[in-house]
Amino acid sequence: TPEVSNLAQQQADLDAVRVAAADETGEITMDSDATGKTVLVDKAHRNEFSDEKLSTLVNTLVENGHEVRFVTQEQARGSAWNESLRSADALLVANPTQAYTPEQLAGVRAFNDAGGRVLLLSDPASSSGSILSILGLGVGPQQPSSGGPGLSSTFGVAGHSGYLFNMHEYQHNFKSIYATAGSGSLSEDVDRVVFRGSVAVSTDGGQRALTAIEQTKLSTTRRADTYAVAVQSGDVAMVGDTDFLAPTDAYTADNDVFVGNLADFLVSGQKTGNA
Repeated sequence: TPEVSNLAQQQADLDAVRVAAADETGEITMDSDATGKTVLVDKAHRNEFSDEKLSTLVNTLVENGHEVRFVTQEQARGSAWNESLRSADALLVANPTQAYTPEQLAGVRAFNDAGGRVLLLSDPASSSGSILSILGLGVGPQQPSSGGPGLSSTFGVAGHSGYLFNMHEYQHNFKSIYATAGSGSLSEDVDRVVFRGSVAVSTDGGQRALTAIEQTKLSTTRRADTYAVAVQSGDVAMVGDTDFLAPTDAYTADNDVFVGNLADFLVSGQKTGNA
């Protein structure tokens, strides 16, 4: 787009930017002493989330004694989606491009009300805005195609359309932004993380776990702010990126620490059995 071309041209002015190297060593570990928890991964809503990205988080959970189950479209027909939630302790949803049915949304809400942990991940939306609308993200009158409230909007978390960039300090290019620790368990022992393409997220009364560094701007407004890129509201967390999970990025800066914190978040809830 003309906007991206213009930003790329500005990036070429090396006097205006600071390209910082990031440490790419580390190890993903968990602090939680919980065992035997079941984490459900949504693959039933045409989720745009590769197995490669999933591998770092899944391997961490399995190596620490937890079970990870994947729910496909075939396994989520009828009441099967809600039945899958009954035996799970946590739910991971990333980039769905197919709407949730009202019954599925009600099931996730009941799951969360019973103490089930929910982790939402979202990359910048496609041009159609389908990911944002299905998750209930964005500002303004945008609604999911199901006609009801989106998944995230019922949990006190939300996101903004567009992507974040920083023309003054970044890792490899202006979309590879730095974020620093805020508050809550998701930010524990984190100094800096690197997100390759990020959505700004927000929470109503929750914690801002990670915030973009100063002079980071939102593409839709071109306004600079310390935007939140990871938030937590009770048993729900939302992160405006998925690239940080990729094996090539999970050990950059403190990304490995943040991945471990997300794994701890998923297994640290106290869900009522069979809810």
